[in-house]
Amino acid sequence: MLKNLKNDSVLRNLMFSCVFLFFFFTGANLNAAVKNNSDSPQNFEVSGTIIDKSGMPLPGANVMEKGTQNGTQTDFDGNFILEVESEDAVLVVSFLGFATQEIELDGESEIEVTLVEDNAALDEVVVVGYGTERKRDLTGSVASADVESFSEFPNPSIAQTLQGSVTGLNVGVNTSAGRDPEISVRGRTSINGNRDVFIVLDGIPYSGNIADLNPNDIESITVLKDPSSKAIYGAQSANGVILVESKKGARDNNSKPVISYSSSYTTQNPSNELQLLDRDGFIEKSYDYDFEQAYEAPDYTDLKSDISYMDIVNDPELRRGFENGTNYDWWDNATNPGYISEHDLSIQGNTGETSYLLSGNLTEQQGFIINDKFSRKSVRLNIETEVTNWLRVGARSSAVFSDLSGNSPNLNAIRFMTPLVEPRDEEGELILNPNGTQILNPFVTELADDLEHRNTLIGNFFADIDLGFIPGLSYRINYGNSYYWNKYFQSNEYANARAGSAFKRNTSKYDWTLDNIFTYKRKFAEKHNVNLTFLYGRRGVSFEGSKAEGSNFSNLRLGYNDLNQAGVQEIFSSGYKEDYLYQMGRINYTYDEKYLLTATLRRDGFSGFAKNNKIAMFPSLALGWNISRENFFKSEWIDNLKFRGSYGVSGNLVNRYSSLARINTFPAIVFDDGGNTEFGQEVQNLSNPNLGWEKTKGYNFGADFSLFNYRLNGSIDYYLSHTSDLIFDVSIPQITGFNNITTNVGEVKNHGLEINLEGKVIRNNDWKWNVNFNFSLNRNNIVSLVDLDSDGDGQEEDLVNSGLFIGESINTIFGYESEGIIQMGDEVPDGFLVGTHRIKDQNEDGRITPDDRVILGRREPSYRFSIFNEIGYKNLSLRVFINSIQGGENGYLDGNNINVGGGDNGRRRNMYEGLDYWTPSNPGAKYRRLDQAPATDFTHYDSRSFIRLQDVSLAYNFDFEFLRSNGVRNMKVFFSGKNLLTITDWNGWDPETGAGIQVGARPLLKGLSMGVNISL
Repeated sequence: MLKNLKNDSVLRNLMFSCVFLFFFFTGANLNAAVKNNSDSPQNFEVSGTIIDKSGMPLPGANVMEKGTQNGTQTDFDGNFILEVESEDAVLVVSFLGFATQEIELDGESEIEVTLVEDNAALDEVVVVGYGTERKRDLTGSVASADVESFSEFPNPSIAQTLQGSVTGLNVGVNTSAGRDPEISVRGRTSINGNRDVFIVLDGIPYSGNIADLNPNDIESITVLKDPSSKAIYGAQSANGVILVESKKGARDNNSKPVISYSSSYTTQNPSNELQLLDRDGFIEKSYDYDFEQAYEAPDYTDLKSDISYMDIVNDPELRRGFENGTNYDWWDNATNPGYISEHDLSIQGNTGETSYLLSGNLTEQQGFIINDKFSRKSVRLNIETEVTNWLRVGARSSAVFSDLSGNSPNLNAIRFMTPLVEPRDEEGELILNPNGTQILNPFVTELADDLEHRNTLIGNFFADIDLGFIPGLSYRINYGNSYYWNKYFQSNEYANARAGSAFKRNTSKYDWTLDNIFTYKRKFAEKHNVNLTFLYGRRGVSFEGSKAEGSNFSNLRLGYNDLNQAGVQEIFSSGYKEDYLYQMGRINYTYDEKYLLTATLRRDGFSGFAKNNKIAMFPSLALGWNISRENFFKSEWIDNLKFRGSYGVSGNLVNRYSSLARINTFPAIVFDDGGNTEFGQEVQNLSNPNLGWEKTKGYNFGADFSLFNYRLNGSIDYYLSHTSDLIFDVSIPQITGFNNITTNVGEVKNHGLEINLEGKVIRNNDWKWNVNFNFSLNRNNIVSLVDLDSDGDGQEEDLVNSGLFIGESINTIFGYESEGIIQMGDEVPDGFLVGTHRIKDQNEDGRITPDDRVILGRREPSYRFSIFNEIGYKNLSLRVFINSIQGGENGYLDGNNINVGGGDNGRRRNMYEGLDYWTPSNPGAKYRRLDQAPATDFTHYDSRSFIRLQDVSLAYNFDFEFLRSNGVRNMKVFFSGKNLLTITDWNGWDPETGAGIQVGARPLLKGLSMGVNISL
């Protein structure tokens, strides 16, 4: 039945695609017919030559009449002839590697155009906080993602697009459909504080799920990394800022509407599939588990000739399965091949006064694990209109409806299940405990009636007003509204020992922002450029949640829609409100494009902070020197060189109730037998009216450069930050009635290096080859904690139980070292067994105690790098993206042990194939014996370093005359692959997820994709 459903899904997607294609081509022919009947004749002929600055002709340059599809290319000598609609037409001239020019004819019938080398990267406008800047004028560390180059890769979420593609931005992998990965910028700067990156969508804070944003709606993504650039967002920017801009209407005035459709289908299977032991493997593992009973003494290397599995197992269920020849594949029945199906339709246009974009998206994703599903339906309308020459108004709005309904099997229980038992009996009824133990059947969760909906409505309304009474002064008002409401309903007749359980959970959040932005831009005396920005804003967030649940159902036929049938009923509710008030002033000053200054001061207030510290100031200063524009700087191979440095302070929010004394309720008095219960209240913690903000002070020093006629562009950044006043629970005397109080103590240091290189290796009429290389490393270490000095030696002590050590990284690994596995015939220390690890006695006191633990390494990586290659030949393009994280000598480590438990539990539990565990016949194994753990066990910490072929795409742009004659502007077909190859020594599902052999984790998925883009 599952196969039929999968086939139906594929058929449905194909039919959906055919309907859209029929619609497009029908509309295209109609559009072309109207055009042929209504367009005025082309009656003005223009000819000319296209050359470079040295006078050499440029063969194959494109010459287009602006606003039309009418165009031609230059011949071998750079000459062209083109008929246009009128003598006042505008020609758009472009050639690979050169800046595009627009030429107004003004009646000229013969022209000569000199194209100059393209340094557009320097003139590119980059979105920064509350405005834009030219890239050449930036003084901070700001990075832009190449959204267009990654558009052909099968990434249903923009988080996957960002993974490894932006220096300093660390995006984790996602193994569940529709979920968000962990995102950080330049590592950790806090221990207990908020670690979320601050995301701004179209100028308004976005607190929804990244997976709910349609990647095809995104125009640009900018990451603010250094203290100067991100301090403009003050109290919420310590962990970095990501600015996301959605697409707008067409840029060209009076351009005809462009209808675009794209569709793709992607397969999904594990990039590295582990296999659980089958019947024979499980029985062999059972003999190894009880080797002293199953093998001949004294060497225990030869299996007893008369041994049977029945001799070493007592569980009736396992004995019955052995006798029946049962060989059930739990993993195979919990999985199926997955897929991603995407359809996007958009209309983009510009009437001269009004530009608009209307788009719709349908994404269907089925993960590899059954019931791991995600469906996203989204609609976006972005519109701007010029009401008068001094007033422009617009809206950026979207609606997203995501469905994650369906429960997957319990993968940890799947891993433990022996192939000798099955999930259902002969009548097809589910067996709650197939192993005969308390381990629940993994498919119980999968059978739940599960509904999970995420819904989002966003409307950002704005007006730009040119205040003409002061030249250069403008005012913008942003009024953003975001409404999120979620439904999570579930019922399961098998839960609660077949007594049944059900619940309904509803949550809603309303997030509004009102920004008043004044901008003053003027140029004085040709060389002085001033850009002033003033902001006054307010934000409010309100949340409500309720949950009703029941258990012990007499009748669960109506599932979660009839909780009245529950014998035990409970109701919970919650809610909160937050308010933000902020002001900001920023000045950008440029002198002769040589000397750059950016100064910012932001004042933030947050209702969730303590009574005496609700307001904080966040200043920043950045300087830049474009030395390549100095008269004394002469170089034939350096086209641009700019040095910059910045300092700034940013803040970090904590839980809204951290400074308050919180109250718990508890059942205090029960009146009579079966009477009412009266609840009492008790104070849970002390308040701290002086609790302040975590503040991060940081420096950034960098250089931007362009070399060899702009063929090599890049940047280098070194940064250093100190986070002080960490939010920490500090122990206090119990005489107060409490164990601790939340306060500001401690300091963390963070520093790193980032390098970005962009090379244009080949660029001519037919070929192009671009290479992008990113490298980053980050280190953090704890400078101080809670000033604990219990032994009075004047040195602050580590918080060993919390895993925090002065002078070490936040994610330091602290444990025992092994001196090898104890072999047969070796002296066995007290508390240990043959086949277990001999723990190193660090202090040589003859005992193994917690004092023998040492620092083994850290979980943070040593460095990251990525390489993006883009090779094009005429209309064919190949893109290859390689991503890597490396741990170096003792970094990027994680625990990875076999864990089947001991005693009868270990006999019942399954495990993955090919694990190198100790037996008398395998003395050189990596892992200890299976059956028993010593008093002090050893944990393997393995390197997660890897190099991954993360993305590959091959695309072809059709440029056939018959397509254009039928109204098709562009048609592209592409094939792509995801996570096709991973080189690593990690033993487990995947090194980047950290999913090893000890847990029932989800695999990282690879995929092959095929898609098409059509524009009319």
